[in-house]
Amino acid sequence: MNTPGGGVANTASGAVNVVQAKTIHGDVTYQIPPDSSPEERFQIGLRYLHGGILTKARECLGEAVAQGHVTSRSCFYLLLALLSGRTLQQMTDEDIETLRSLRGRVATHPRDAWADAIKSIMRLIDSVESPDQDPRILMKELDELGTRQQDEIFHHLEVFLRGPVRNWTWRRVFDRAGQEQCEGQRTDRVWRFFQPEPIPPRVRSPRPARIDLATWVRCGLATAALGATAGFLVRVAWQHAWLSTAPALLVAVAAAIVGAYTGVEWRYRVVRIRAKDRELLPTRQRTRPAAGDGFAAEIDRMFTHYFGTYLPRGADRGEWLTQTSGARQFLRDEVVDLYRESRVEAKRVAWLIRYLISDVQHRWRSGRLWDYHDRLRPPVAVRALFVLAVTTFTIGAVRVAGEAVVARPLSGSALAVCGLAAGWLAARDWTGMLVERRRFAAEAAETGRLRDDRVAAYGRWCRKLAIRPDDLEMAHWLDCDRKVLMRQATEHYKLALQAIIAHAFMEAPAPGCKWARVRNGPWRYSRYQLLVFLLTADGVRQMAVDLDFEQARFRNQERLNYRYDAVAAVGVQEADDGHKTFELALVNSHSIDVEVTGPASDPVAPGEDCRTVSRATLDAAGLGNTLHVLEGIAAEGKAWIHHERRREEDCLGRLVSAERATVAPGSASGRACPG
Repeated sequence: MNTPGGGVANTASGAVNVVQAKTIHGDVTYQIPPDSSPEERFQIGLRYLHGGILTKARECLGEAVAQGHVTSRSCFYLLLALLSGRTLQQMTDEDIETLRSLRGRVATHPRDAWADAIKSIMRLIDSVESPDQDPRILMKELDELGTRQQDEIFHHLEVFLRGPVRNWTWRRVFDRAGQEQCEGQRTDRVWRFFQPEPIPPRVRSPRPARIDLATWVRCGLATAALGATAGFLVRVAWQHAWLSTAPALLVAVAAAIVGAYTGVEWRYRVVRIRAKDRELLPTRQRTRPAAGDGFAAEIDRMFTHYFGTYLPRGADRGEWLTQTSGARQFLRDEVVDLYRESRVEAKRVAWLIRYLISDVQHRWRSGRLWDYHDRLRPPVAVRALFVLAVTTFTIGAVRVAGEAVVARPLSGSALAVCGLAAGWLAARDWTGMLVERRRFAAEAAETGRLRDDRVAAYGRWCRKLAIRPDDLEMAHWLDCDRKVLMRQATEHYKLALQAIIAHAFMEAPAPGCKWARVRNGPWRYSRYQLLVFLLTADGVRQMAVDLDFEQARFRNQERLNYRYDAVAAVGVQEADDGHKTFELALVNSHSIDVEVTGPASDPVAPGEDCRTVSRATLDAAGLGNTLHVLEGIAAEGKAWIHHERRREEDCLGRLVSAERATVAPGSASGRACPG
C-alpha cells in the first residue's frame, strides 16, 4: 500500500471559478405547485428520486403516501427512496417507523408486480440480518421480478446490499451501466443540455428617409424659381428666334430627362456602395471594447472568440481577421444595439452571433463578401449617358438662353444667372430626396431578407435543441459513468467484489466546464472531477478521473492508496462566497480538496431559493454517504469496520423486532395499499 508524501492535492481547484455561462432551463421537472394533489406530489417525488435528489424525494413521496396516495407502486418507490444511497444506520427513527408501516401495509395487500418487489426488498433487509440464509433463493426471487422493478432495485440499493446478493447484483449493474452509458444518442445530445434558450432574432430597422421640412421648402422654392426663369427665357427666345429655339429646346428637355434618370441612378449606386463599405471596412473611429462583465463586454468576447474559431479552412488567420475586422465591429455594434436595453443575457444571443459569423465566413470563402461592388457599380452605359445628357443639355440651354440675352441683354442675363443657381439647387435637392427614398426602399427589402434568413437560422437552432435531454436522462448517464468508473477501479486494483466493505463517490465541476440545470434542480456539468473510494480490509483505494460528460470519456486518471489510520480529518468547508469544499486530510499533511459547489451568487431563476439549489446539488453529488463513510474512518480508523457492522446489527435488530410486532395477529396497523 502506498502512503502519499506530503503536500496538497487540489483535485478540483478552480472548478467553480470558470467564466462559462451558467444556464437555467425553464423545465418544470422539480416544480411543486402549492395546491398539488397527492398524485402530483408522488410524480414530482419520483422525478426527484430518478434525478438523484434523494432528500427531496423522501419528502415528496412520504407526503404523497401520508396524504392518501397509497398504492403498491407508491409504497415501492417510497421504500426505495428511504434506502437509496445509504445504509440502515444512516436512517432516522422516523425512517424506520415508515419502514415498519410499509411492511404492515404490504402484508395484507393483493399480489402484483409492485407488491412482489416490496416483499423482495423486505427479504433483502432480512438477509442482511441473517447472512447464513441461502442467497440463491433471494437471487432467484429478484430475477423473477419485472424488468422495471429489477432496474429500480439494482440502481437504488447498491449501498445497502451485502454479501453474495450484492456481488451478484453489482455484476449485473456493471454490465447494464456499460450498455446504457451511451444509449439515447448521448454523445450527440448532451451538449444541447448546456445551451441556453435562444432569444428570437431581431433586425435593425432601416433608417427612415431623412427629408426634413427645410429641404422640401428649399427644393420647392428652387423648382418654382427655375420654372419661372426658364419660362421667361424660353418665351423671350421663342419670340426672338423661334426657328433656332425650337430644336434647342427639344434637345435640352430630352437631355434633362435622361440626365435626371441616369444621375439619380449613378448617385444611388455610389451611396449604396459607401454604405456597404461602412459595414465591412474598418473605420478610424472604432467603438472601444466594453470593459467589465456587462452585456457589451460579453458580446465583445463572443465576437472575438467566434471569429477566431470560424477561421475558413486554409486561410491565413491574420488575413482573415484583418479583412473581417470592419464586419466584426459592425455586427458587434448591431447586436449590442438590438438587445442591450431588454436585459437579455448575452449567452442567449450566442446562436445569432455564430450565425452572423458563419455567414461572413461563407461569403468570404465564396468570394461574395465584396461582390456588392460589382453588383452596385454604376454601369458604363449609365455614366456615358449621364455625361452625354449633361453635355447636350448644356448646349441646348446655352442656345436658348443666348437667344434670350440677345433679345433682352440686361434682364436676360440676370434671369439666366438666377436660373442657373435655381437649377443647381433644385437638381441637388431632388436628386438627394429621390436617392434617399430609393435607399430606404432598398434597405427595407434587405432588412426583410435578413429577417427571413435569421428567422430560418433561429428555427434550425431550435430544432437542434428540441432533442435536448431532460434532467433525468442526465442523472441516469452520470450514474452509469459512476458504475463504469467503479468497475474500472475494481479491475485495476484486482479487487474481488466481496472484498469491498463499502464504497463512496464524489463528483465536482472540472475547471472550464459548462454549467446548466433545470429549475430547482442540481447543477449538471459538461466535465466532472469524479472520484470513487473503495474500502477494503487493508485500507482505502481511491481513483479520480476527469469525466468528459458530453463524450462519455475518462481522462487524467489518478490513483491513491492509504491506510485507515492515515486519515486525519474529513469535512466540508464553506467559504464566505458560498463555495463548499470537501477536504480529506491525511496524517502526513497531504490534503485532498474538491470544490463540490459554486458560490452562493450562482444565478437563480425567479421563485427559486439558492439554498434549495445548493442542497440539491450536494445531494446529487453523493456527498452525504461519502461523508458518512470517510468521517467514520477519520474518527475510528480501521475499527470503523467492526463498529459499522455492530451499528448495522443494532439498527436491524430494532427494525426487525418492530416489524414482528407490527405484523403480529391483531397488531397490524395502517390500511392496505390498493393496487
